[in-house]
This record gives sequence, structure tokens and C-alpha cells, in this order.
Amino acid sequence: MTFKDFNALLIRLFLGYLFTSSGLCKLTEGHFGQLIGPPLLIQQLTPHGLRTFGFFIAISQVMAGALVLSQRYSVLGLIMLIPMNLGILMVTISQNWTGTPYVDAVFTTLNILALLYEWNTLKFLLFPEQTSIELPLRVNKLFPDTKLPLVIIGIFGISCVLSRYQIISTSGLATVAYALTFYHVFKSQRFPLLYRLVIILALVSILAVTWIGLLHKSMPFNPFFLIAIPIIGTALAYFSTLGWVLFFKKNSFKTTEGI
Repeated sequence: MTFKDFNALLIRLFLGYLFTSSGLCKLTEGHFGQLIGPPLLIQQLTPHGLRTFGFFIAISQVMAGALVLSQRYSVLGLIMLIPMNLGILMVTISQNWTGTPYVDAVFTTLNILALLYEWNTLKFLLFPEQTSIELPLRVNKLFPDTKLPLVIIGIFGISCVLSRYQIISTSGLATVAYALTFYHVFKSQRFPLLYRLVIILALVSILAVTWIGLLHKSMPFNPFFLIAIPIIGTALAYFSTLGWVLFFKKNSFKTTEGI
């Protein structure tokens, strides 16, 4: 796996988590740990006769995110996320929310970059005269498993149904889906040590955000600062990986130049 492949994987994992957690948070009325809101969207739309639309948005976010996390069907999920991200971006701009449009612009940019990773296959959408399409998709070459991705998507689908009845069970089921996602990643590819560290810390960050909000009432102290530890650790591990890759490339160039 190249560093470009690794970055594309991280983007998919991030966007997949971002939207599955956001959708489940809406379905559980703000009780599922997540990074983007609004958590009470369904309640806020209900007085306007748009309750069903609120459920549609939340479930669409979960299932599109699940497709992205599955890796095998990630391109379909990424295409679905484009109008979602653009819609969110336009809402934040229209509402004059301070700072939020910039954050949503980053998410939209990541979404586009993740699709550009599959440019050799998707370019026919913009250049229909192209007769050669690269198949299978690059992501399918790296993650050829067909069964586990369907299991992951199915678990998130069950979580959507369960979210209206049992919050703890919903979080537990989503945790299983996230764990299977990362198991699928490690099962399909062998990674250098720094790559593995980044991915493991990313999973720890996801689990921390998912559970600390639910467990904080039973703790003798405010545990929310603990979320920052794995997130900062993930960032540091990633930049260490970036530095290692740049150093390796620089030395390889010098060696080749000397020859």
C-alpha cells in the first residue's frame, strides 16, 4: 500500500465515521457520540411537519457512511455524500454560522479528493468519449472481500432501527460495526508500524467519542478531556508517518542521484 493509498483510506474511514455517527446521533436524539450536528434535527423539524424528512436525512447519513466504511462499496457512498456535504455547506452559509462553513468546506474537499483517487475509473462521467475505464476500482483491488463489507452495512442498518428503542444497545452495535471495519482493513492489508499505529489510534478515538458521552455520569470526574488524548495521538502519529515518508523519499532521491 502506497502512502497515497493510505491517505485515501484515512479519508474514507474519517468520512464514514463522521456520517454514521452523525446520523445515529440524530436518531437517538443527541445521545450517540459524534463530531457534527445538529443532534436534535428530527425534533427541530417536527413542528414544521418535516419529521419524516428528518428521519430520511439521518438514515441516509448512516447508510452512506456505512457504504464508505465498507471499503468495497465506498465509491457509491462517496458519491451519495457529495450532495449531502454540499447541502450542509449551503445551509451553514445561508444561516451565517460562524466558522462552520469552513469546517464543512474541508469535509466536502475530502469527499472530492476521495473520489478523485478513483479518477481512472470515474473520469468517463466527465469525459464520456473515453473508452477505457479502469476496473476494478483501486479500493476493490486493495479490499477484495465481499462478505464482511455487507455484514458491516447490515449492522449499521440494524442500528438505525434499534436507535429508536435502546441507546446503549445502539452504541454497542455500532461499536461492533466500527471494530469490524478496522478488522477488515487489517485483514486485507499489511501495514508498516507507523501506519498501523495511526489506524489503531483512529479506532480508539472513534470508540472514545462514542462512549464517553454515555459513561460520563457514572465517573467521578469529567472524562471529556480524555477524548483529546487519542485524537491528538492520531494526529501526531500521522505527521510522524508523513515525516518518515518524506525523509525516505528524500534519501532515495539522493541515492539515485549519486548513482
